[in-house]
Formats: sequence, structure tokens, C-alpha cells
Amino acid sequence: MKGRLNKGVSSPSKFAAALAPFLLVAILALLPLLEPGSETIRLLFVTFVWVTVSVAWNLLGGFGGQVSFGFAVFYGLGAYAAALSLNRGISPILSFLLAGSVAVLASLLVGLPTFRLKGPYFAIATIGASEAVRVVMTNVSITGGASGYRIMETGTFHQLQHFYTALALAVIAMAISILVQRSKFGLALIAIREDEEAASDLGVNPFRAKLLAHALAAALTGAAGGVYARYAAFIHPQGVFAFSVGVAILLMPIIGGVGTVWGPVIGAVVYGLVHEELIASFPQLHLLLYGSLLILIIFFEPGGVIGLLEKSFRVFAYTRRLSGSHPQR
Repeated sequence: MKGRLNKGVSSPSKFAAALAPFLLVAILALLPLLEPGSETIRLLFVTFVWVTVSVAWNLLGGFGGQVSFGFAVFYGLGAYAAALSLNRGISPILSFLLAGSVAVLASLLVGLPTFRLKGPYFAIATIGASEAVRVVMTNVSITGGASGYRIMETGTFHQLQHFYTALALAVIAMAISILVQRSKFGLALIAIREDEEAASDLGVNPFRAKLLAHALAAALTGAAGGVYARYAAFIHPQGVFAFSVGVAILLMPIIGGVGTVWGPVIGAVVYGLVHEELIASFPQLHLLLYGSLLILIIFFEPGGVIGLLEKSFRVFAYTRRLSGSHPQR
């Protein structure tokens, strides 16, 4: 009887948890009907882009345990690939697909040598790759070099079109993240994160699994870079390839909770809301603040916001059990 009761109680909660993401997407999709203003729409657009790249990084860094500082490479290459194709009259959707494809190719060129390294050596190699690409793109004339590249897209600018494009890409990224977590591929990545040698002994090919996760994450990041480039209409190497972009992409899932599904989303929302305020208030110190925040999270709450919430729920449940075990006389 007790088992049936527990099953009946848990079913509605599971249903509500499964329904919550759909409700959230529906609310965000209907939000423009309230006419919140162009600045709010712009802020939400940027946040959706950050959600996509944060979730993408988590596929490799969270599930697979490979800490990469080089995702600005994929973001920037995707931005430039989309910009070049848009200026040649290619449709936005095809431009974003091209941006993701270019990023996948770059992920293979970066991953084939660097995934033979482990730990801090891999992280340092990704920093080197990112800086090398930034320097090269600064001197490429076809994209304007250090002066940047302007997108001359014909037609009227519709902010809501960009808003829904970024929202759709964020939803796709979340769907991929959920599918990966529940798949054998996701279990293989988690096994690699916990113990690569043991995972290899169990039949997992760590090198191939990391390359695949890297390519999938790069595709989403490149597409996000393309979506941002189309909205901004102007990009330059010191912006989309900046080291601060790579740090931000890594920082967001750590803020929310690395290795979880919803942690990167929470981290991206937090970062998206405070990022511009920090730059406006501390233009010379915002990188120092991000680095300090990263150190504090790693030292005091490695689980991020998700970990803090889980601890809070456990403390609350424990307190309730204690109060229930001592009824008033």
C-alpha cells in the first residue's frame, strides 16, 4: 500500500518536471506579445546565444571532463563563416548550417592533436590554438583583418526574427544535451570523465568519444556565433576570437553546475544578465572579476548553483525529518 502511495505521489511531480521545459519555452516564445521593449529583447537574444554555447561546452567539459579554453575558435569561425555566406546571398538557415560545419572541421583539426594530451596540458593547448587562430584572422584580408567585417544583408531588420532564431537554437542545444545525457554515448563520456583508463578497459574508445563530443559542441557553438554575427552585422577578431569569450564560455556552466543538464542554462542566464553591467561598471577589471568568481566557485561550491540548491534541499528535508520525528506532546 505504501509503495502504491509513493508511486502515486511521485508521478505528478515527474509529470510536472517533464512539462516545465515546454512551459518555459512557451512563455519565452509568447513574451514579445507583452512588448517588453527592444533592449529587453536584445538582452534575451544575447542570453539565448550564451545558453547555446554554455550547453555546448558542457557536452565536452561537463559530461566528458575535458576542460577547454578554446571554444572561442568555433564561435569566431562560425561568426565569420555565416557573415561571408550572408554577404553572398545565402539564406540565414544555410549560413548557420555552414557556420556549424566550419566549426566541426576546426574541431577535428584542433582535437586530433590535443586530445592526445591530458589534464592541464590539454587546457594549455586549447589556449594556444585559440590565440593562434585569433592572430591569423587578424591578418586575413578577405575578412577585413583587424578592421573587422561588416554584414550587408538586404531587407529590413526584424529584431523578433533574431530573437526567435536564438531561442530555437538554444532549445535545440538543450534537446541535444538531454539526449546525450540519456544515451550510451553520454554514459561513455561520463565514464571517461571519471576514469579514462577504466572506461577504455570496458570497451569505450576515449579518443573517438571525445572527438565526437568536441565536434557536436563545436557545431552548436559555431551556429551560435553565426546567429550572433547576423544580429550584430559587424564582427572583428578581437571580439569573437577574444580570450575573454573562451573564458566566458567555460565560466557559465561552472557557475550553474558543470556536468548537469540545467546548470549551463542557469549559468548562462546569470552571466547574460550581469555581463554587460560588469563591463560598463568595470571596463578594465571585468576579466579579473570573472577569474576571481571562477576561483571562488571551485573552492567553495564546485557544483555551482545546482549544487547549492541540492544542498539546500537536503538540509531542508533533513530539518523536516527532525521536526517530524519529535512531535509535540
